Amino acid sequence: MSAPKHSAKPAPLPHQTTWEIMPGRSPAVGELLRLGSRAIPLSEIRGFVASADKETDRKPALVTLAVFGAVALFFLFGVLDIGWRTRFLAATCLFGFIALSALNDLSWMTQTGLYRVDILTARGETIRFTTIDEIEQATLISTLGAIVGRTSAIATAGSAAAAVPVTTRVAAA
Repeated sequence: MSAPKHSAKPAPLPHQTTWEIMPGRSPAVGELLRLGSRAIPLSEIRGFVASADKETDRKPALVTLAVFGAVALFFLFGVLDIGWRTRFLAATCLFGFIALSALNDLSWMTQTGLYRVDILTARGETIRFTTIDEIEQATLISTLGAIVGRTSAIATAGSAAAAVPVTTRVAAA
């Protein structure tokens, strides 16, 4: 026997993601938000908190620039002032080019980031989704915003005692 095949596939997102909205196995469950190996019913999502840690690690390039620049200046000083043979100019050029490549690395460095979204459920669970892709986090945040707006309307449409507070906070980067 082969496993049953699901013919209903959700429309692909314009950007490759590691999460998706997928149909549940039964109509009672409804749609699910799949994050890796976990699947959360959309009706249980009550809020989310997004955060980002961005950094640029410049220390290795700065150390390389300082060390090889100092060695190049040492050899240059030896040739020009002390009277070393001109063949040591080759070492000056070699160490100088390494220092220049470190300077080039510094000029082309970009920020790297770690983006997190903590999803709050009706059961009181917090499910963390972490990615290095800022576009993926933004897409998930916009999707969760629509989901939280929908579930808050459902929760407040019932009795006042059954209303669940909805918290939607997006931390500034």
